[in-house]
Amino acid sequence: MKKFLIIFLVFINALQLFATNVNPDIEAANKAYNKEKYNDAITLYNKVLQNGLESADLYFNLGNCYYRLNNYPLAILNYERAKKLDPADADIDLNLKIANTKIIDKIETVPQLFFVKWWIMLSNLLSYDDWAIICIVAIFIFFISLFIYLASHTYRLKKFTFWLSISMIILTVFSVHFALKQYNNINASNHAIIFTPTVTVKSSPDEKGADKFVIHEGTKVEILDELNNWVKIKIANGSNGWVDRQSFEII
Repeated sequence: MKKFLIIFLVFINALQLFATNVNPDIEAANKAYNKEKYNDAITLYNKVLQNGLESADLYFNLGNCYYRLNNYPLAILNYERAKKLDPADADIDLNLKIANTKIIDKIETVPQLFFVKWWIMLSNLLSYDDWAIICIVAIFIFFISLFIYLASHTYRLKKFTFWLSISMIILTVFSVHFALKQYNNINASNHAIIFTPTVTVKSSPDEKGADKFVIHEGTKVEILDELNNWVKIKIANGSNGWVDRQSFEII
């Protein structure tokens, strides 16, 4: 069932990419950007998004517009959205790092175990549609090699196609896992960017709660829990607390 889901996702993604490539508003937005008319470009890019079309390039260009206008929180938000769609893009990663140097908070990230870090890096090596394509190719090669294995009477060829089939099964399992991981990450709503200039993080979901620490606009947070108008968040160094729901925007 997962394999059919992957194929369907690739097809839908291809249609979206085709639609964005031929969209006249995107062409007009790109022209406005090249002429340094960033506000006009932002209006046109957002119009495309409101019509239900999105892509990593679209969010990346929108982030660049906001960066040019020194609106770093919105630049970071759109770079993060672009990175969700294409985590392997080096340009997105670089621009996001540059934008993060422009905000107040410089938070040290909690170190990860080497194998966890390696696994995440491997998962982010390609986007979900790229992993899906690898999955489809691996399945195709598996059935070809299986057919040759069953039809062949040569020991060496049987041995080769047997191990090739096993390799393709392993590659299929990994690519399905990584593709679904990427897809789930794209559709997740558990990270946000702070948009209030200064936010005091509370120890409890109440204005009377003790002040724990202060964060500023542009900071990325992870959402842990929600209660009424309060949301429990965690920052990169592991510290957590409660903030008002209106202080951030979901990536």
